[in-house]
Amino acid sequence: MDNDESFEYNFLMKILTKQKISFRTLCPIRLVITLFSLVVTAAYYIFRGNEAVMTGVYRYVTKPYHAFMSRLCGNVPFSAAEWLTAAAAAMALVYIIYNLVLLSFRENKGKRVYAMLLTLTMCAGLVWMGFSVLWGTCYYIPSFTERSGLDGGPISADALGAVAGYFAAEANTGGEMVARDDSGIFAVSRESILDRTPDVFGAAAEQFPFLAGEALRPKPVYFSRVMSRMNFTGFFSPFTGEANLNMDSPACMLPATAVHELAHQRGIAAEQECNFIAVLACMESGDADFAYSGALMAYIYLGNALHSADYEAWKAIRETLSDSVREDILSINAYWAKYSGSSVKKASETVYEAFLRSNGQALGMKSYGACVDLLVNYYYPACGPD
Repeated sequence: MDNDESFEYNFLMKILTKQKISFRTLCPIRLVITLFSLVVTAAYYIFRGNEAVMTGVYRYVTKPYHAFMSRLCGNVPFSAAEWLTAAAAAMALVYIIYNLVLLSFRENKGKRVYAMLLTLTMCAGLVWMGFSVLWGTCYYIPSFTERSGLDGGPISADALGAVAGYFAAEANTGGEMVARDDSGIFAVSRESILDRTPDVFGAAAEQFPFLAGEALRPKPVYFSRVMSRMNFTGFFSPFTGEANLNMDSPACMLPATAVHELAHQRGIAAEQECNFIAVLACMESGDADFAYSGALMAYIYLGNALHSADYEAWKAIRETLSDSVREDILSINAYWAKYSGSSVKKASETVYEAFLRSNGQALGMKSYGACVDLLVNYYYPACGPD
């Protein structure tokens, strides 16, 4: 090695020594985990249009994982998903603040920034990978409509009116059989509703065996008013396998909402199908509280659709509603009106709208009302004209 080469070599080594650059500096474990999560997520997006692949992932990964975690988390009375989310958010905030403080008086700022950003990227990558595999796959397996063979096709205004009238009458009957407070509002114990929810799926699962699953109690969410500000009445956590419920929103809708979330727990992703399943399971449950809630949910969706399709028919049916049903509907409207202008609501709806559309739910948030077609096609033969 001549003098010039020796000088260059020594100069380079001094720089490397000063910067303390090494393989360890690259945080190889975190880097590998990040790359792994990105590869798996990319594979999900590449193959999500392949029903056979998605069905295989659901059958051998997603469904067994949900079954295991739902049983595990079923041993605690609170929502593990809620508290794990809160803990993760708190830890992320503390980690960021800690590293920003160190940056103010430590050397090697570049390495610390790199390590912090890589760690946050790794965590975000793992969460999105998990969400894709543990929930996204459910949007690309055969739907409830496909597996059940039910007709979810177009409906006529006459058929819509007939089924809306049927559920209005069912709600009137059921509304007189449930407990009410001094104001005439549905007043069944929320805890009692949660206790009875696991047994409601029986008749629906007999009719559609693929809906069968372990009887598990839904979880109450402690920070339910935060959910209300986000316009959510419940959610299914694919990470913990739990059905979680907003316990602050009107109780009359809680039974049907609880069954809706259990439908998610049993692998049904589409919101409109979960609403239909909730109505069907509640109506067949043999439980007056659940039957009333199911009828009320069905009437609200059908009534909203009929209001647009045939206003006069909607008005005539609305006038048949009993005072008890009217009071419950007014309480629902009054409750959600408090949060109608919430910026959190608008932001959460925008995010969830984008998520639904990215997973093939073309109607976005409106897909919650698309259960109307299933309801009319299923119930019209029984309640329509001979």
